[in-house]
Amino acid sequence: MKQKVKIVLTPMIFLLSLFLCLPISAVAATETDAPPAPVNASDFLKGLDINGSLRIRYEHAEADTPNEDAVDRLRTRFLMGMKWDNPDENWKIAAGLATGGLDGTSTNATYSNDKIFETGDIRLDYAYAKHTMDSFSFLAGQQENPYKTTWALWDSDMRPAGFTATADLKPAFVTAGWYQVRYADKDIAQMEAVQIGAKTDIAAAALAFYNYHQVDEYIDFAALGLDPDYTYQIIDFYANGDIKTDMAKITPYTQIFYNMGAEGNPGQSVLGGNLDPEEENLGWVLGVDTKIDKVKFGVAYAQIGADSVQRDMKDADFGGSLDSTDVQGFKVNLGYALTKHCSVDAAAFFYEAVERDLNQDARTYHFDLNYKF
Repeated sequence: MKQKVKIVLTPMIFLLSLFLCLPISAVAATETDAPPAPVNASDFLKGLDINGSLRIRYEHAEADTPNEDAVDRLRTRFLMGMKWDNPDENWKIAAGLATGGLDGTSTNATYSNDKIFETGDIRLDYAYAKHTMDSFSFLAGQQENPYKTTWALWDSDMRPAGFTATADLKPAFVTAGWYQVRYADKDIAQMEAVQIGAKTDIAAAALAFYNYHQVDEYIDFAALGLDPDYTYQIIDFYANGDIKTDMAKITPYTQIFYNMGAEGNPGQSVLGGNLDPEEENLGWVLGVDTKIDKVKFGVAYAQIGADSVQRDMKDADFGGSLDSTDVQGFKVNLGYALTKHCSVDAAAFFYEAVERDLNQDARTYHFDLNYKF
């Protein structure tokens, strides 16, 4: 997007959000109108919902690296979400708190990481306003991911920051947005996204396009030797099923994504070496999740091309020991519900490099104790 277009687009979005904040009666208000009644505590609490979760995790990770020890650590994740609904004006405010650091792909905190029994940090995970008008919605702020996706393309902790519009036209739906991916060098590195799909009781499918700009503002092209035209323009197809029987619920899913913006010659991949960015721009995953009474089980196989997706946005656990992309392998998970709001869960990631000759088989294991409230 040209700079002049961006300068015009940004104020327009803000003006739209300002207009949506005004109820119809306010637009036609006169000097004789009475001032709005104050919101008292009881009214506020009636519209407030709070939920959250606590996870205690043991993690073991190894990558067959000579003279390098495996990772063994205890970690925690605490999440708390709040929503305040204003039904009279058709909008709500949502905000979430989470453990973790600056990394958008993780809300984990390692116990005693720097100091003996150190205390952890709580950060703002997301905060947004949502306006609803019949089948249409508008979101402004940093929000939970509004797009249908899997962990292969978007980490579940990733929170897009910007503006989103949705239309629920049952069974069809449309989601579109504009986001600030990074603020760097006094400029906005932005992304536009649009997803069109359909959802029924037994299946869902969606086609999306994610278009990134000013990628060179936060990726060092010179250090990586990237082509000046290198960028991320990702076409994505997602589908899942929902098969229910008397005993089980089975959810198969798949996703395939292709980065049209991966320009360059062999050796100009983000991972260097002899990788050709125009050959390493495809990623896909195929998996199935099953729930039988109190037991959950899932298995998936994924292959993530070196230049198919931004490394700082995909799942951080799958491929994390081998530079995140140019990896292929399995994800397996198992869980058991001890009570309605407490469960024990385990996950394993087995993966290796696709094209790089690393001769490393990476393995990561998670053992979790989960609570929800």
